[in-house]
Amino acid sequence: MDEQMEYVFFSEALADKFVAYCSGFGVGFEVISEELHPGELSFTVQMKGQLDDETIEKIEDYYNDLFFGEQAAQIEGNDENGALADACGVQVQLQSGEFTTVAIHPEIMNKILSVLTVDELQSFLSQVAEDIENPKSGPICRREDLPSL
Repeated sequence: MDEQMEYVFFSEALADKFVAYCSGFGVGFEVISEELHPGELSFTVQMKGQLDDETIEKIEDYYNDLFFGEQAAQIEGNDENGALADACGVQVQLQSGEFTTVAIHPEIMNKILSVLTVDELQSFLSQVAEDIENPKSGPICRREDLPSL
């Protein structure tokens, strides 16, 4: 797949760690820093290159581990109940090959992630996108192409 993908971090160290990981796949990248609020920076890693689905999945898994693990632990205001954030989202690949980020309120995301893994959530949202892009009619019990785990 030859397209540009973007990954956002709020820590330069984590963005650098992500870039180091992705460099092993021979993909080009650029890191763009942006001031969100006075004293608060974001670091967007833009990648472009020829990537197969397996490589994209590895990169997505690594990003999710960093974003929902190490980065969430660094957000100011986190406590023993988990990460407190203003916004979060999950990337979903559309039929066209483009990626979109589904915005989810942090409280809802915490509830979802208390029962689903990030991979299960992405799989669910991918199925929703598939069914929206390709509407299906008739009762579910008569469908031959039901989603599987």
